[in-house]
Amino acid sequence: MSVECTEGAEGDLDPGLRRWLEPLVGGVALVRPLVGGITGQMLQLRPASGGEDLVVRRWRSSGPEEQDLVRREVTGLEALTDSGLPIPRLLAADPDGSGSGLPSTVTSFLPGRVELDPPELREWVRRLAKMLVQIHAVPPPSLETCEYMPYAQHPWLVALGDAGLARDAHELASRAPDPSAAVLSHGDFQHFNVLWEGADRPRIRAVVDWPTAGLADRGLDVGHCRLNLAVLFSADAAMWFLDDYEQAAGVHVDPATDVAQLLGFSLQWPEFIPIQVAGRRAVDGPGMAPRVRETIRRTLDRAG
Repeated sequence: MSVECTEGAEGDLDPGLRRWLEPLVGGVALVRPLVGGITGQMLQLRPASGGEDLVVRRWRSSGPEEQDLVRREVTGLEALTDSGLPIPRLLAADPDGSGSGLPSTVTSFLPGRVELDPPELREWVRRLAKMLVQIHAVPPPSLETCEYMPYAQHPWLVALGDAGLARDAHELASRAPDPSAAVLSHGDFQHFNVLWEGADRPRIRAVVDWPTAGLADRGLDVGHCRLNLAVLFSADAAMWFLDDYEQAAGVHVDPATDVAQLLGFSLQWPEFIPIQVAGRRAVDGPGMAPRVRETIRRTLDRAG
């Protein structure tokens, strides 16, 4: 995530969080909010004694779902310590919030920026796809299976006059994935969770945000990223990603899991995507549903 230009001091930290962090960090010389997150608070911290910057994630509530996400991130990051992937190091965790007040994690801070307005969109998509291929190439560690969301109804497609498309897409998406084909999955791979460096030809610096890591058909990550590309950019970008991924991986993506993720779009997306974008590029809310519809149509045509 990119960083706001505002800075604070130790006093800006919640007292419970500050007490929990003290054995790890000591005093804090800098507190800087990271922008774009919608599920929790993200803070960049700089220890007063020096040393590397840290990132604290605090979830907004301490329910079973949030606790499970913290535990999943802990398990995922620990399992991937020696994977060679450009990911943060886990430094501390409080899954139930008993120490810090809310479920929280502390990881290393990785410099870079979220790139939402790339100078060369085509090449940017290609590099994004190659990064996902690199993640999926890691030998699957012992992780839980990612949750596959059932999409029984698609009223937004019907509302656009595409009841037939919705029926065909659902028929394809209802096909169960092959468990033996599961790979390491980020679970939320998309441009908001990839950090870049460089100006003219940006390069990927890191992949962050791993609380949904697990094992899944590769179409889960592919489809989820393509959905986000269609929402913010275009159906062309979403189709490029599929082509680039398959070419780089040398495998064919199961269209069932891929399309199931595309069907995860809802009419709430135009409400929360601008929050994530946080003014870093223009957002065409009314065009989101038509772009996703076009991506689904072209994907079904491609699948034959």
